[in-house]
Amino acid sequence: MLGGLVLGLPACRPAPPAPCDGAAALHAAYPFPIGVAVNPAWLYTPGDYQRLTTRHFNSITPENIFKPSYLHPAPNQYAWAEADALATFCQAHGQRLHGHALVWHQQLPGWMEHFAGSPADWDALLREHIQTICRHFRGRVGSWDVVNEAFDADGGLRATIWSQHLGAAYLEKAYRYAHEADPDAKLFYNDYDLESNPAKRRAVLGWLRTMRQRGVPVHGLGLQLHISVAHPDNTQLAAALREAQGTGLLLHLSEIDVAVHPLGQTGPPDAALLQRQADKLAFVVRCYRELPAAQQHGLTFWGLGDGDSWLRSYAHRDEYPLLFDDSYQPKPAFCALAR
Repeated sequence: MLGGLVLGLPACRPAPPAPCDGAAALHAAYPFPIGVAVNPAWLYTPGDYQRLTTRHFNSITPENIFKPSYLHPAPNQYAWAEADALATFCQAHGQRLHGHALVWHQQLPGWMEHFAGSPADWDALLREHIQTICRHFRGRVGSWDVVNEAFDADGGLRATIWSQHLGAAYLEKAYRYAHEADPDAKLFYNDYDLESNPAKRRAVLGWLRTMRQRGVPVHGLGLQLHISVAHPDNTQLAAALREAQGTGLLLHLSEIDVAVHPLGQTGPPDAALLQRQADKLAFVVRCYRELPAAQQHGLTFWGLGDGDSWLRSYAHRDEYPLLFDDSYQPKPAFCALAR
């Protein structure tokens, strides 16, 4: 029963250890896609980044180049070249392409942030932006994060240019417009801290239930899962997945990384800390595997190697949160998944 508790979920039973084979394709070990967020600037040149991305992952999320500031830099201009190249690369390598993200409050082009017009003008802008992109990639992008991070920590609607000019209705409009442009695409809502903030999770799940009751084409939920070795605890993680399962939606663990220095420590992690990271990730994956197969959209890691992590480039933290180290060598976290 989709809305019920999967009996093994709270315990998330451990699998017995097995040797780690870094040569075998990671995605081949799983019945659902295993993905990674990529920077295409590093993807097209032969080397470790390309080799590991094409060997181990059968789903790709563009980390930045599908966001509005990249795709829609001027009112009557779309910049397709980089995104088209990635779509072609994914098709050539048999990888699913998950679009991220159509509507967000960050990485907006300046013209959009300063757009002046009536509510009807803003409605037309939202529709044209979403539908032009969805039509362009129809048949090449099978799923979209239509709206990204629309709720605040207290569960209220985040104040953005969209909510300011269109009210809460912009959320429903975004999904209807995307579905009109590509009826075959799976449409997701994507957000962070849903695994650790019950108030925000309740608000998002409640909104999703309301949308489904209204017949709005929302097909899935992306839980970003930027977590650490210490937080949230495993009980919280299991409970969050159980609650999300109750929606009956596709569930995507969409931006996974596991920080090892949650309190701002510095320096490379020792063997014990790397094992804690591996154990945390293994728990998450075991829990996810116990969800109904019909709800498993897959797992996506937010970067390939530690040196690529947004926690270093954006948050300026000394972090080591991914499956491969700075030299693209597999870490214990990778081996935990390979088992």
